[in-house]
Amino acid sequence: MPEHYSPEDVDHFLAGRLSRRRSQEFVRHLLHGCGTCSSLLATHGGWAPAEMPLASYDAVISRAKANATPAVATPQNATPAVATPQDAVVILTSLLLGERSWEALSASDIATLRGLPQVRALIEAGRSLRSHDVHATLRFARLARFAADRLDPKELGAKPVADLRGLAWAELANAHRICDDLPRASQAMNRAVYWSNRGSRSSLLLARVADLLASLLSAQRRFDEAVALLRLVHRTHALEGRRHLAGRALISIGHFTAAGGEAGTAIMLLHDGLELLDHARDPVLVAKTLQSLIWFLVDLGRFRAARRLLWSSRIVLEENPNALDRLRVRWLEGRIYAGLCDFARAEAALLETRAGFAQREQVYPAALAGLDLATLWARQGRFEEVRLLAQEMIVTFRALRIAREAIVTLLILQRACVGDGGQLLEIIEMVVTFLNDLERQPARRKE
Repeated sequence: MPEHYSPEDVDHFLAGRLSRRRSQEFVRHLLHGCGTCSSLLATHGGWAPAEMPLASYDAVISRAKANATPAVATPQNATPAVATPQDAVVILTSLLLGERSWEALSASDIATLRGLPQVRALIEAGRSLRSHDVHATLRFARLARFAADRLDPKELGAKPVADLRGLAWAELANAHRICDDLPRASQAMNRAVYWSNRGSRSSLLLARVADLLASLLSAQRRFDEAVALLRLVHRTHALEGRRHLAGRALISIGHFTAAGGEAGTAIMLLHDGLELLDHARDPVLVAKTLQSLIWFLVDLGRFRAARRLLWSSRIVLEENPNALDRLRVRWLEGRIYAGLCDFARAEAALLETRAGFAQREQVYPAALAGLDLATLWARQGRFEEVRLLAQEMIVTFRALRIAREAIVTLLILQRACVGDGGQLLEIIEMVVTFLNDLERQPARRKE
């Protein structure tokens, strides 16, 4: 592998003319933090790269690249199919949107794709890293957007290229959203809508863009608009027989409905969504949906129902290798034990949960788990321990320059611990509500 890549290499990479091996090496080279080549890429498309970590993502890159460009043997005496460039973009778009799987493609389909799997590989690599490194997801989304913008409409057709650009910009908007940069997410989504309106207007593509737009609207606290948009997405997928995608839309509606304060309605929506999901296709979504169902049952005080669902779904929940998700399951156990007045088990689970989130620098989940612990102690009259916990959280919030209003609520909580602790539970509930609201509004998190 060269120390640095040439401008010609960058041009070939972005045009899809670089070999599979050298494309893989180039992406790995960028991820390992080469400022020279990142700057060279920036001059080609105006991308100002962020500082890249030294951590290796070889496994993710290799998997995405292997899926995108597998070696396919050409049968003897086979007559090559005549395919248009537009066919290639249609196939790639269906892969990216989940309508088709790579295993279901024929040899002629794969041959038709030529250099276009590069866009798919970049988007897939970014999606794979979302649970581990959201900033890496953003970098891959930027690369995918740039690669899509470099596609030649004269070669591939104006509408297919517009479709791919719309999808790439929408994925970039979503990456900005999960990185808490809502202004840039809005700008990228505007470009996604622009290109989507100039493409084939495929119902599948428009539904995907609308789905990601709904997530952005939710992050902006525009829940009613998000739900209305997702109902259109659900209806589109249901009418065209895409059960799995229709289920995903229902689950998203359920989450946004719960964020709007309607946990009971959310439970029904999530249940209906799970019935439509292909569990083998997206086991992580199944596990996360089950977590949400249990969480909403706890919020409604239905602790025995929550415990039954947790027990019956434990195998599915424990198959998820993500450490944060395992912590959330442990958190659920603590909340259920607390609701059932098993204080010793509840305290052990909540202490473990809070320490685990703090160790991973998950400030808001650690604080919320701590407040569940404070509620548990307050119910037992352990006011001094609640006061010391509030003091520790105040120190942490001040060090991280988290919004002053959050610190004020914790000061109120600390002072309420003096004496008989009157109204302490109500004050803890107020702090929990405030921090939940703050966590969903990135712009308000800092002073």
